[in-house]
Formats: sequence, C-alpha cells, structure tokens
Amino acid sequence: MTTDAYAWLNEDTAEVLAWQEQQVSAATAAARDFPGFAELVEELKPLLAGQLAGVLADRRLVAGRWFWLGQDEAGTGQAIRVAEARDSPGRVLVAAAALTAERGDGRATSLIYPEPSPDGRLLAVNAAAGGDPFGRFLVLDAETGERLPVAAPAMQGNMVRPAWLPDSSGFYLGGRSAEGAHELRFFPVHGGESVPRALPGVPPTSLSVVPQVSPGGSRVLVVTAPHEHLATLIADTGSGAFRPFAPAGFHGELYGDWVDEDTYVAISTDTPRGRVVRIPVATSTDPDTWVELIPAGDLVLRSLYRLGGHLVVTALNDVSLDVRSYSLDGTPVARAALPAASASFALTVFSRLPTGSAALTFTASSFTSSDTMYELDPATGALEVLEPGASLSGITVEQHFATSADGTRVPYFVLAKADLDRSGPRPTLVNAYGGFNIPKLPTFLGSMTPFVRSGGVYVHANLRGGSEYGREWYESARREHKQRTFDDLRAVAEDLVSRGVATPETLAFQGSSNGGLLAGVAVTQQPELWRVVVPTMPVLDVLAPLAEGPGTAMIRAVYEKDYGNPADPVDAAAMAGYSPCQNIRAGVRYPAVFVVVGNSDISCPPSQARRFVAGVRDASRSGREVFLRVWTAVGHGSMDAGVGAEMQAEWLGFVLRELGMSFVPR
Repeated sequence: MTTDAYAWLNEDTAEVLAWQEQQVSAATAAARDFPGFAELVEELKPLLAGQLAGVLADRRLVAGRWFWLGQDEAGTGQAIRVAEARDSPGRVLVAAAALTAERGDGRATSLIYPEPSPDGRLLAVNAAAGGDPFGRFLVLDAETGERLPVAAPAMQGNMVRPAWLPDSSGFYLGGRSAEGAHELRFFPVHGGESVPRALPGVPPTSLSVVPQVSPGGSRVLVVTAPHEHLATLIADTGSGAFRPFAPAGFHGELYGDWVDEDTYVAISTDTPRGRVVRIPVATSTDPDTWVELIPAGDLVLRSLYRLGGHLVVTALNDVSLDVRSYSLDGTPVARAALPAASASFALTVFSRLPTGSAALTFTASSFTSSDTMYELDPATGALEVLEPGASLSGITVEQHFATSADGTRVPYFVLAKADLDRSGPRPTLVNAYGGFNIPKLPTFLGSMTPFVRSGGVYVHANLRGGSEYGREWYESARREHKQRTFDDLRAVAEDLVSRGVATPETLAFQGSSNGGLLAGVAVTQQPELWRVVVPTMPVLDVLAPLAEGPGTAMIRAVYEKDYGNPADPVDAAAMAGYSPCQNIRAGVRYPAVFVVVGNSDISCPPSQARRFVAGVRDASRSGREVFLRVWTAVGHGSMDAGVGAEMQAEWLGFVLRELGMSFVPR
C-alpha cells in the first residue's frame, strides 16, 4: 500500500470520526458475541485489580507510619492507605472513585507513585483522569486526608516521582518547559512560588528525570528515567547551580542511593551486566576516583538501595529475581530465599529510586503464584510475608530456547494445564515485548488464566531489545538493529511449530505498546505464521510525526532512542523496512486482526491504527476479519480494573473465537 492511500484517516474530521465510530461498533459487536463474555469480564475484574495492585504496591515505613497504594473498601478501585501498625489493613486516605465523583465527569481516576514526606505528616500522589497522559501530584494531610493547596503537574507514570526535602517543606519534581526542555521545579507545600530550573545537558532522548535529595538536604541529584537511569547532573539545593555528575561521554546507566552528603553508591553499566561503585561526589566525573564495591558477574543488576548499614541489590538471574544484601564496603551479607522463577516489577522494571523508607518491602510473583508482599531483613536475608499471594495448581511451566536468524538463543516459557492433551497442536497465544531496556518477567499468569483453563497454551517470550540478559541484550536490538527483535519472534513461532506445540492455524500473538509494534510487524512480515494477531496500544507507524501537544517532545525523544530519528535518512531507511503501515502488501493472506487503542493516547494515536486497519483489510486476501476498537477516555492502557476487564475480554474473546475455542468458565 502507498503511504498516501489512507492519509485522509490521519485527521479527526467529522467524516473520519464517523468512520471510526462505525469501526468501533462493528468491533464491539463481534468481540462480545460469544458465549461467556459477561462471565469473562467478571472473572477478569479481580484478576486485573490484583495485578495492578501488585505492580504498583510499594509499602513505605516513614516516621512510624506505613503508606501504600492499595484498594478501596469495595476492593474494586485504587486507594491510598495509611496505617500506624504494619499488620493493620489501614484506613483510606483518598480513593480514586472519590476523586472521580468529585470531578463529576465520569472519567475514571488513576493514582500512582504515593510519596510520604520525611516526617510522615504529608503525602504526595499523582492523580490523572480518563487516561490523560498528564496528572497532578496532590498533597494530602496524612492524618485527616485534607488537601493542601498544591497541585504539581507531571506525566502520569514513567517514574516521574517527587523527592522531598528532609524537613518536609516541599519537594522537587522533574518536568519539561513549554519548549520541551528538561527542567526541575521545587514545590513548597506551605506557600511560595514554584520556580523552574533548567537542566542543561540532560539527554534529549530521556523521557523524564527523577530527583534524588541527599540525606542532609544539601544536594539534589538528577537521574534520567524510566528506560535508562543515568545520574547526569548535581546541584547544591541552595545555589541551584547544576554541574555534570556522570563522566563526559558515559555510555549506559549510573544510579543508586546516597550514603551521606559526599558519597553516592551506584550500579554502573560500564560493564554489560553492571557493577556497584562508590562515587565521591566532589570527583564524580573522574572514574579513577570511584571504588568498586561489587564486581561484575553473572547477575544483571537492576536496582540498589541503602537500608541503614546495608546495601540491598536486586538483580535478574536467568530472568528470575535475585535479592542480596551487602555491607556498605561491598562485603556479601545475605541472599533472600525467594521462590524459583520469581519476578518483581517494582524492583526490576520500575527500578524505583530510593525514597527514605525505614523498611524495604516489595511484591514478587511467579507464573503460578500472584503477588506476595515481603519485608526484607537485610542482616539475614529473611523474608517476612506481609500479604500472601494466591497459587494456581495444575499448571505446567517449561522453558525452551529458539534460535534466531543470527544464531542467538532466545528463551521462552510455555504454560499449559497439566492434564492438557498435548498429542497434537493446540491453540497457542504468544506474548512478548522486546524493547526499551525493559525485561519481560515471569509474572503471574493472572488475567491469561481463562485462556489456559479453556485449553490454550500460553507462551511468554524474552526477545532482544529488553534487558533480561543485560545491556548487550538491549543494545543488540535497537535502532539500526531493531529487526533482530522481529527475527527473534519469528524464531519462537517457528520453534513452537517445529516442536508440534502449534501450527500457523493455531498460533496467535498479542502485544502492547512496543509489543504492539511487534504485533504489527507479525502481521506484515510474518503473515504465514499467525492465525490471529492483537496489537494493543500499538506503535504502527514509526515514521509518522506525532501530533504536537503537551508531552509530544518526550515521546518523540524516547522513540528516537529505540527506533531512530525519522528525519535522519539513514534511520528512516531502517525504520521503513519494518514500520507496519509502510509494509502492507496487496494480495497477501493476512491473519485476523483486532487493534485496540485509546483515544487519549498521545504516544500510540488512533490515527495510526485507523490507517493500519484500513490498509490490511483492503489488502488481505484471506477473508479474515480486521477490526479497530477505540476506547474513549483511555490513554496508554487503563489502570481501572473495570475498564481493563472489558478491554481484555473483548480481544481475548476474539482470539478464542478465531482459534475455534470455547470459553470454559471457572
């Protein structure tokens, strides 16, 4: 297809929106027209609520109070909870539903990143409505829930967290100027103006920055986020004059925690899997003054925290969570006894930067156990269970390796019912991500349980472009090497066929965000391998300019880091080789397709999905259905369990139908 053939679908004209509404009506009717849809929605609601709570769970012990993002009294929505005792269920400080009701527009509110003040009297939390890409950090009195007259704008998610001063008088927050330049603001909580400070030298390809205030409050360090963490600038909080912190030309990540006003301890990825170094602040730009505390090894280091007299290092060990403690001089102390094949989003994906909690708590899950909340004793490595997770029985988990086009071994996991008849190919659903330095972890089967219970095989693939095996795993499949991610997916699909797990008539793929790009490429590069493909919140045209508006510069910069710059002829040529919208070919037997987007998504806009759906539908000669589903008041996914349940039930029901499966209720 030519790039101009569907250009009319780019603009939100009355004609285009009417066309889109017709597509949505057709997709909704088709997706919900299978026995058990309502039952599937009801089953998914608590599963997704639990998954969201586990991913965002982060208990903090500050000044004798426990703070966390949990669920409301009904157990169906988000709420900030506070307790004076660790074992208490706590009280609701603010509920997302209450903010929605107060606003009165019916758009679901999402809460993220609660940050208590050092004295435990206040709490800042980001609240956004209806999938808006930007929210505001509200400041609440931790005793009464009263809202202070502070509302600090910030992007929703993406590690945009505030850093309080030790005296709790206010917090620093990263952001962007109207021109898109990085800046840092200080927000006083008891009156006073917020004054922005420019951040010279912060890489434009960094989505955002996170401040880290020193223990005594004399210095503030600026760390890039969320895909790569680089301590790039430092300033005295008094003068505000920034200077470089990382060495000139440093390539990789450098981040960790303060030891004192003059010393910072960091993970440095100047070796592929990372090492831990102690950095004198005064000479931070001179690596010869760094002291290696923990040398590089087989572990892929992901985050580091100082907890009293200990350093706690979290890592991946063959894609599984590994947590170890050391003395401040790097002497090994203990290793946490975690279940096999564990995963923790908070520790290894968010790599949340330290915030001064007196206890280290985290959630961890596995394919067959939901998130368990642990508290770590760094002196012994002992893990105390604060909130146990649930277990799935009768599920087998196998790991296999496919061989990609360049000979790289690509791991993937296969999950199925233990009593499933495996004498022949089965309906098989593959999920993968493969990008942005983000590892795909062995997390709880959760919302995919209905598919497996209904007789399907679920495949979790670890493709290059992520960081499962360190920096080389990431670097080897980005920009001019991005095709390797797609080659890895082909290798997994072909390996599943060669093992007899599936055939092209029983294979499905679903991926979100960068995984949605992967799904689009599966359609256009690998149509002969897939029966049905579901791109959710996808990037479908890496060459298309994003519409100008708040946040556009941030998203564009991040895409440039992983995909390239479409204005650069060399980058553009590589991107054009795989960009889904540019690679639709007439007369091909394309798989069935169900594209899901949110109308508030600035990073993966509906315009791309419209052109892709129209192009594939017109070009395909398979006779299989191609649908577009646009969700209203939804951004880059949904943190509302009710909306998320309907969203997943639709596309999963479509997959079940296309693979000839019947939904088996609980």
